[in-house]
Amino acid sequence: MRVLLTLLFCLAALPLWAQCAGNDLLARMPPAQRAALDQMADAHPYPNGILWRATKGDQVVHLVGTMHFHEPRHGATMSQIAPWIEGATTVFLELGEGDEARLQRDIATNPSLAFLTEGPSLLEMMDPADWDRLTAAMRQRGVPGFMAAKMQPWMALMTLSATKCVIEGVRAGKRGLDQMIIERAKELGNPARALEDHDTVLDIFGLFSQDEMIEFLTLFLRMENFEPDDQHKTLVEAYFREEIRVIWEFALVQALAEPQGLSEAEILADYARLEDALIGARNRGWMDRILPAAEAGPVLVAAGALHLPGEQGLLRLLERQGFQVERVPRRISE
Repeated sequence: MRVLLTLLFCLAALPLWAQCAGNDLLARMPPAQRAALDQMADAHPYPNGILWRATKGDQVVHLVGTMHFHEPRHGATMSQIAPWIEGATTVFLELGEGDEARLQRDIATNPSLAFLTEGPSLLEMMDPADWDRLTAAMRQRGVPGFMAAKMQPWMALMTLSATKCVIEGVRAGKRGLDQMIIERAKELGNPARALEDHDTVLDIFGLFSQDEMIEFLTLFLRMENFEPDDQHKTLVEAYFREEIRVIWEFALVQALAEPQGLSEAEILADYARLEDALIGARNRGWMDRILPAAEAGPVLVAAGALHLPGEQGLLRLLERQGFQVERVPRRISE
């Protein structure tokens, strides 16, 4: 959960980098464990790579696996994909031009989407020890306990998935790769279109009962012994090594290491359900927009990198539609 949800946030301003340094846990993993993790990742189609080209006759779809928070190394990526943006008839992102503002307006108009406006608070719904963990973790991120108590469980999860400096980066307006692409497309007079409706994320969390979301939140909190800055550093470095499927498998390995009374079968089932809700089902829905657009001209698809690999990843789905898929080497400097 932590690795997936972190993708929704932006990294902090440069003066805060020292606070977010952390350690790359994958680099410190014993060789045998790392080999086993790589084997898990390699069992899935297209486990590595963030830049791809899919072709079918004269149809062209370029795909960019993004990281949703700011990082200086995005500059090199933007330079490399600039011709793709400029040549695209259609530019797709998870949220299109103006969709983030629409989502914010929805929540402002209906606060119950993100906050508990009636009934018991998280304080009342959670085990006291888990509530103490929650308030301590929220304090580390600059969120007071009274505010945490009124968050919907999914909102609490999304907040906890970010380090303090990540949250400060959001407030400072630092841009992730997605936003950089949106702004460039707008400059070219080709506003980015959405792969899904702007409120889809709310529908996704609606698939789970409140009790299930509390269970996810509790599991997350009991993994707090994994240092947040280390998690962040691990995610960033894995992304720039283009080890994308490893990110998901590492999160699963961590969950299995902290079972908290759940059997391995239960954890695997939970993760499979999460993967389909957060990635697979959305990818399948996105194809209904990507395929018709590809018939009209070149398409650029930019989405969170975890949407690329796997049997239900965008690359495999395009392959099943007759596209030839090839990885494009990423240049590491501008």
